[in-house]
Amino acid sequence: MFPKEVIEKKEILRNYLKDLWIDVAKVKDEDLMIQAFIHKSFAKDFPKKRIPHNERLEFVWDAVLWWIIAELLYKDHPDLEESQLTLYKIALVKEETLADVARNINLGDVIFLWRGEEKTWWRDKDTILADSLEALIGYLFLDLWAEEAESFVKKYIYSMLDEIKKRPIKPYKSLLQEKVQKLYKVVPEYKDYEWEKDEKWNVILYKSEVFVLGEKKGEWFWPNKKKAQEEAAKNAYDNWS
Repeated sequence: MFPKEVIEKKEILRNYLKDLWIDVAKVKDEDLMIQAFIHKSFAKDFPKKRIPHNERLEFVWDAVLWWIIAELLYKDHPDLEESQLTLYKIALVKEETLADVARNINLGDVIFLWRGEEKTWWRDKDTILADSLEALIGYLFLDLWAEEAESFVKKYIYSMLDEIKKRPIKPYKSLLQEKVQKLYKVVPEYKDYEWEKDEKWNVILYKSEVFVLGEKKGEWFWPNKKKAQEEAAKNAYDNWS
């Protein structure tokens, strides 16, 4: 089912989970464990084989992660209203947060990617890292059950809450727009550029610029256009004068 190069790294994956304080002795489905680390792009290297990948596991995380985060927030913060709890929940499960968590646990080092993507920034791309973390949580829930999944989420994701509280919960694009509308009764304008492409002409780097009344207030580069806009807005908001 899996190519030899994947099977040979099974113990590396087990040791990786062990380093995250996951009880690998409870692993019942080793194939599912391996599948959790295989990005769907990896199958491109084996066109004649049907390689299981982790995309379906991402489906499971949606219900699991939201349920765990909601329960923890509800129990730990009886003083917060529903609207505030919802904002914190969204901030904890959004792509940027999950990607940061994935980097903190070096998940990008052990996932299997298409070799063509190894030449780009994909191993450190927010979307890839967040999707891989979601798949890992889905696996933990399906194979090791809710207790192990909840322990993982609490240790590595919910623990980000203190850091999240230190920064604005709203997206910077929203914060910048509110500021600009209050001051000038207009909205910021964004200009996006396909800044860099790979040998197959796939865009691997965008540049986004944000303007207020024709004046450039911020800019940023990122492999994802939406993220480039958000970071350009942050750049403008943080350096507003």
